[in-house]
Amino acid sequence: MNSLLLPLFSFVSTFILTPFIGKINKSRGIYGVDLHKKERFEVPEAGGLALLLGTIPFFMLYYLISRDEKILMFIFPVATIGVIGLVDDLYNIPQMVKTAACLLGGIPLLFFIENTVIDFIFFKINFGLLYYIMVPIGITAASNLTNLLAGFNGEEIGLGFISTLSLAICIALLGDFNTSIYLLAFTLSFLAFLMYNKYPAKIFPGDTGTLIVGAVIASFSIIKHIEIIGVILLIPQILEFLFKSKRRFGSKKYGPTKVDDNGILHPQAYLSVANLLTSKFKLTEKSLVYRIWLIGVIFGIIAIIITYFLMVN
Repeated sequence: MNSLLLPLFSFVSTFILTPFIGKINKSRGIYGVDLHKKERFEVPEAGGLALLLGTIPFFMLYYLISRDEKILMFIFPVATIGVIGLVDDLYNIPQMVKTAACLLGGIPLLFFIENTVIDFIFFKINFGLLYYIMVPIGITAASNLTNLLAGFNGEEIGLGFISTLSLAICIALLGDFNTSIYLLAFTLSFLAFLMYNKYPAKIFPGDTGTLIVGAVIASFSIIKHIEIIGVILLIPQILEFLFKSKRRFGSKKYGPTKVDDNGILHPQAYLSVANLLTSKFKLTEKSLVYRIWLIGVIFGIIAIIITYFLMVN
C-alpha cells in the first residue's frame, strides 16, 4: 500500500460515510438547530465521527504494513481527542472535565519525544523536562481553540482544511514529504466533510470534529518541531479566545442570530470575530464564512512564507 493512496482513501471514505452517519445520528435524536437562519432547521450533529472513521482505520492498516512509528505519533492523539469530543456530543460533559480529558491526548506523544527544543524562528529554547508538560497542554489548547471559532456553516471545518493544507505545504518545504502526505490525508478528509457542512449545512461536525482539527494541527506541528508555525495558523482562533475571554466565556454557542429578510446577519452585543465582521460589513452567513476563511488563508500564507524564507534558508 503506497502512502500516496492515504489522502485518496481518506477523502473517498469520509465523503461516503458523512451522509450515512448524519442519517443515523438524526434518527437517534443527535441533532442541533441551525441558529443563524430565519427558519430554524434541525441538522445532524457529531458528524466529526466520519472524520475519525474516514482516516484512523487506514492509518492503522498502513502502520501494520510500513511500521512507520511516526504514524503512532498522531493517530493516538487525534483518536483520543476525537473520542473525547464524541462523548461530549453525546453526553454534554462539563467543560472542565472535557479540558482535563483532552490532556490525555498529548500523553502518547511523550513517548516519542527526542528533542525538547522549540524553534522561535529567530532563536531557539531548550525547555528540557518542561517540554513534557507543554506537549499535553499544547494539544489541549489547540483542540479547544478550534472548538471556539465555530458555529456558522462550514466555518470550523473550512478553517481546518485551510490550516492543515498550509501546514502540509510547510512540512513539504522542510523536505519531509512523507509526513506531508500523512497530513494531507486529514486535509482531504476535512474537504470531503466540508462538502456536506458548507452553507447550507446538511451536517454539523460537533465537538467530535472541531476538537479533531486542533489535535491534527498541534500533533503535526509538534512532530516536526515547528510549534510556532502551528501557533501562527491558529491566530484566528486565538483572537476568538481573547475576544471571548473578555466576557469570561459567558455562553458555549453564539446564540440565536438576528437575520433580516435579506439574510443579513446583525451582530450581538459581545465581541467575537463574527460579530466584529458583521458590525463592519453587511454580511450573509455565507459571505461571513468566506471572510473568516480568507483570514485563515492570510495566516496560512504567512506561515508558508516564514517556513520558506526563515526556516528552510
